[in-house]
Amino acid sequence: MDDRLMKMEVKIAYMEETIATLDSVVREQSGEITTLKNRLSLMEKRFSELIDDSLPAGEKPPHY
Repeated sequence: MDDRLMKMEVKIAYMEETIATLDSVVREQSGEITTLKNRLSLMEKRFSELIDDSLPAGEKPPHY
């Protein structure tokens, strides 16, 4: 019985370590995703401004 309990405690310890590691990775990726979303939004805005600036007033390109 004592051996089974020890094995379960070891498994739980590994699981806790794995969960902590995964949590750290998820937090890091969440930050990266937020940064990338912000950069993409900024790039879309700049691209839209470039398109608007390059067209004569009120004229849309033929693909619209």
